[in-house]
Order: sequence, then structure tokens, then C-alpha cells
Amino acid sequence: MSPAQPDRLLVVENDCNPLKLSASLAGRGYRVDTAAAVAAAMEKIRRDSYDLVLLDQASTGTSSLDLLRLVRATHSPDELPVIMVTRAGETQTAMDALHVGANDYVVHPVDLPVVTARIEEQLSRLRPRYRHRRRSRVREAADVAKYETDPLTGLATRRAIVERLREAIAVRRDTALTLIALDLDGFRVINDSFGQTAGDRILVELARRLRRTVARCESVVIARIGGDEFAALAEGTHDAASLAGRILQEVVRPMEIGDLQISAAASLGVFAGAPGGSTAEDVLRDAHLAMYRAKELGKNRWQQFEPELRTRARARMALVHDLRYALERSEFRAYYQPKVNLRTRKIVGFEALIRWRHPVRGLVYPGDFIELAEETGMIVPIGEWVLQQACRQLRAWQSQFPQAPLTMNVNLSVKQLIDPNLVERVAAILDETDVAPQSLNLELTETALMTNIGPARSALTGLRNLRVGLKLDDFGTGYSSLGYLRAMHFDSLKIDKSFVTRMTSDGECRAIVESMARLAQALGMTVVAEGVELEEHLTELLRLGCEVGQGFYFSPAVDAERAEQLLERSCGSALG
Repeated sequence: MSPAQPDRLLVVENDCNPLKLSASLAGRGYRVDTAAAVAAAMEKIRRDSYDLVLLDQASTGTSSLDLLRLVRATHSPDELPVIMVTRAGETQTAMDALHVGANDYVVHPVDLPVVTARIEEQLSRLRPRYRHRRRSRVREAADVAKYETDPLTGLATRRAIVERLREAIAVRRDTALTLIALDLDGFRVINDSFGQTAGDRILVELARRLRRTVARCESVVIARIGGDEFAALAEGTHDAASLAGRILQEVVRPMEIGDLQISAAASLGVFAGAPGGSTAEDVLRDAHLAMYRAKELGKNRWQQFEPELRTRARARMALVHDLRYALERSEFRAYYQPKVNLRTRKIVGFEALIRWRHPVRGLVYPGDFIELAEETGMIVPIGEWVLQQACRQLRAWQSQFPQAPLTMNVNLSVKQLIDPNLVERVAAILDETDVAPQSLNLELTETALMTNIGPARSALTGLRNLRVGLKLDDFGTGYSSLGYLRAMHFDSLKIDKSFVTRMTSDGECRAIVESMARLAQALGMTVVAEGVELEEHLTELLRLGCEVGQGFYFSPAVDAERAEQLLERSCGSALG
């Protein structure tokens, strides 16, 4: 019979601590490791197996309570006892430590016999069942750690999950498996709002919840495969829908992070079935395709993989490829929708829009490619091209129709808004096309503004100094407050067509439009209504004091030649 191994302790204490608990405990026969900082301590706990942690309040780095929270996110009090060493008189710290998950505490100056007795009490109480669990845990960890483990959460990594997939497919190609890909929705906002430490603690807490969710499932591996991406691989037959639903429930349950209560959300993609001829990378890709589809459908949900998602992905990639060359091949066209004075029914300006004359697909509308342009960064040169074309066309029409005081509206994307060269480029285009700044109106959506409020403030100040007009587009669909409207000095609000088209049949929409019009008038701003499709819309908007409108009642967006014909007609008679 092999001799019993000494209990292994991790002592987290300041290197400058003259008491040096680690040395004293080593003299008592314990196998002692030390760490002087939180990061080092967590790395040791993830890598090695300890019977107990002694955590000195004076340890360096992040607070000792934060370290305790991180430990408890991955190890229960039964799995890894923690004794906190507090300072004399700091009763609240001791109480906080017990609340967070410490098993016990001792007070400085430390009496060695007392701390030894407390350690033995924890070890003797938990030793039989804990060591069995620890051996199981070590075997489980070794199963995936033969590749590598994630240093923050202690989970398997992307490489490990791919290797496990390869093994499963090689051994049981025609046996069912379930792979769930999870991505947190809006995690960057959490990091930006509360800091990276809070973000890390959310990831650690989520890892703990995922472990707990699959604890009763056989042959399940949880992995962290990216910054805020996780995966769960379940071999054999499982109820994939039930497992995905339970995981989603755990994600959305509020998390206590220090004094904060943070609610998270996630999109899940599920591959369920026999892999057949697919490789491990194919299965992981399919789960991701389903996850991206869940995001497209509104996020905070799960979506099962279907073969048509591969077809959609291939078509999307082909479109991205073509989009990269569309500008240099002169495939884009500028279209113009007239803005009309609702009282005189005369054209007072245009909104410049874009269409893509694809050599195979024909006319492609913005809804099918603008998002791709945003994702690839192509939106910046494309947006600049639209601005240049619009200003050139405006100058030509102003010369041709001097009796019509025309303006031009051009949309700005999120990527353009945060481009540090935006103001300089707008100034250069105005100078190049000889367009008066007051004739150009730049439109920003509420979403673009509110998700990039810092860069937006700087960019809008620069544009305001150029004396170009600033318009808030799709008003009512985002999160703008009265304070932001005042601070950003917008000239006008454009009421979203979703409200305008329903205002004559829906009392709530009519009330919304009316309140928006009154708000703008109180702030000295003009009101533009989009989506004017019926005479009834025009009549009601006039009653509410709305001055300018655009929509199919007057004209859809048309090419420059047709827009010029509308201008000629407008100069002679009213539209509509």
C-alpha cells in the first residue's frame, strides 16, 4: 500500500509579508505552493490540484474577494476549501468573504496552531468525498488538457474541441452527436461599460453555469473557443433542443458581479445528428452558421443547423467577393428620391441612395449588400463615392434650376462616422464640387449615433464647424434622448416610415408622429416624414405641422435622368 501523500495547499500572500505563512505551514508537513498575485494564483489552480487555498487579504493585484469569486466560479466549497486571512478589526471583510464563498477565516496576527486546526478541520470534513471528486475532475481535465486548456475559464480550447470532434467522427462516423456554438450578444458593450475585469468574471461565471448545466449528461465537453464564444460537444444521442434551451436559460439569468447585477444574452447554433462525411471543421462551421442565423433572426435564441444555411453562406461569400470589385468596375449607381414641401408640393431637395448594377444578379438593392459593406469595411469608400456623386449632381441641378433652392441629403454609416478622416474628406468633396456646405445634409440613424456616442460627438462637432446640415434619420426606432438631441445640434428629425404609413389607421402611431413633430418644433428643428404614400398621410402631416416629406406618393428613388424630369415638372406644377 503506497504511503499517503501530504495535503497540498496553495497560499496566496504578499511577498513582503514577514509572517510568511507558506514557510510555517511547510514546516508542519504540508506540501505548499505560493502565489503573490491573483493571475498567478488562478493559473496554478487551473493547472494543478490543491486540497485547500489559504488566501491572505493582503495579497497583491486584484482584491482577495475578487480572487475568491473567480475560484468559486470554477470550484465549489466542497471541491476546494478556501480560508481567508483577514486583518484584525475588519469584521466586514470576513463576513463578505463568507458570503462570497469562503469556508472559514482566521485573523492576523495568525496563531499557527489555530490556522493549522482550521485547515485540518476543513480537510478532515471534506477529505473522503472531495478526493474522490478531485480524482474524477483530474481525469476529466486530463482528457481535454492533453491538448490545452483556456487560462481564464479552465475549459477546453477550440483546438481541444476540434480534436475531440475528430476522434468522435473517426470512431463513430454514423453515430449521432450534438455540437452547440454559443456567442454572447453585445458582450463588447458590457466590456466597454463595466471594464474588462467584469467581463472576465462574466466569462468565468458563464463557464461555471455551462459546466453545471451539462453535469448530468454523459460524454459532454465544454470549451471556450473565442473571446466570448463557447461550445458544448455531446457525443451519443441527446435531446439537442432541451440542452440548448437549458443553456440559454442559464445565460440569461442575471449575474451578480460585485455590486452589479448584469444580464447577458446569447445566440446559439446547434448541429445535431450523424456527421456522415463531414470533418470536425465542417461540423464546427455548421454550428456557427446556425448561430449566425440565430443572430440574424433577432439574437437571444437558438437555431438548429439546416443544409440550406451552407447555400446561403456560399452565396453571401460570393457577394462579398463581387462587392470588393464593384467600385473599381463602376457597377454602383446613384439614385435620388425627391423631398417635397408638403404645402407647395414642390421639390426642395433629394436624398441620395445607392443601387448596385451587378453583372449577373441585375439591380441589387441596399438591403442586400450594405450590411456586407459594413462588415468588410467597404462602406467607407462606397459612402465616399455616394457623397461625391451626390454633390456633383446637386451642383449641376443648382446651375440648371436656379429658381429651385435645392439641397441634398446623404446617409452616413457607422463606419464612416468613426472614421478619423471623415470631416477632412467631406470638406475636400465640398471644395472639389463647389457645393455650398449649407446645401448638404448628412443623415445619421439613431442606432449609429447611440452605439458610437464618443466618436460621434467629435465627428459631429467637426461637421457642424463646416456648416453642413445634420439630420437624425429613422427617428423613433432607436434610443435617442432629448438631452442628446440638444447636445448634438441636429437641424431636423426624419420620422421613420414605419410610423407614417400606419398613422391614419393606428391611433398609437398617429400619437407618436404628433409627439415627434411637437418635440422637433420645440427644439427649433424641421420635421421630415418618410413613407408618404397616400393623400391622407399628407393631409394629416400638414395638420401636425410637418413641413417636408418623401415617399411613393411623390416618387420612389429614381436615376439622375428621371430625377431631372421630376425637377422640370416641379418647377412648372406641383407633384402628387
